[in-house]
Amino acid sequence: MPSDAPAYAAVALAGGALEDDFRDAGYDVVNKAYLTIGDSTMLERVLRALHGASSVARIRCVTQAEPFRSAFGDAGAMGIEVVPPGDDLIESVLAGFEGLDPSAMVLACATDIPLATSAAIDGFARKASGVSCDVGYGYVSRTAHERAYPQIRHTWVRLREGTFCGSGISVLRAGAVAPLAASLRKIVAARKSPLRLASLISPWLILRLLVGTVGIPELEQRGSRILGVQARGILADDPALAVNVDRLEDLKAVEAIVNKP
Repeated sequence: MPSDAPAYAAVALAGGALEDDFRDAGYDVVNKAYLTIGDSTMLERVLRALHGASSVARIRCVTQAEPFRSAFGDAGAMGIEVVPPGDDLIESVLAGFEGLDPSAMVLACATDIPLATSAAIDGFARKASGVSCDVGYGYVSRTAHERAYPQIRHTWVRLREGTFCGSGISVLRAGAVAPLAASLRKIVAARKSPLRLASLISPWLILRLLVGTVGIPELEQRGSRILGVQARGILADDPALAVNVDRLEDLKAVEAIVNKP
């Protein structure tokens, strides 16, 4: 990162409970962030990437205190602030951002993106620093992703500029998080379905999304209007930021990547 680039606080989200398909397969951890891939948990991999990123000056991890302590020891000695999670994802986001400078732009990072690297995070932060917004949603192109990880499945959205999926990292202005909570609940509930997302904006948009005639600027404008803040998309250069582990089959696919000779 250039010396004049901003240094971000990062909020790593590792709350919630373990999904049934992992539990049914015999995994016994508090949530999927603590699943092991290779010799490290997904949480450790993401925290290591954040810690090594020159763009990140402060790390908060939203997770249950006891599992974190059992896995890593003293968070303070690691330079990480552990924040108890809320009852759901949005409450956990609110907890992670509580007390931060309202004007600060903060990286929000999922902890189920185990292939993320410090360089990938710095690359996204570099892009984010050049975008004026309150909410910057990270996304990755299908072309770049399938070139690197053709075996990883995704929900894709076809737009005029290309075909894309969401990434596991975004940037939010801390002071915008609380006012956005109600809208964010709707978006999080619909985030895996392009059609449900479109229905929050306009029924006409559903048809246009199906035929790929919607452009990124239009989505940004409509999102800003609905949220009441400036919303922008930020194209992540590194597709590893979109390799997320939602289901057991994703875990197996990423294990195969990590363990490949």
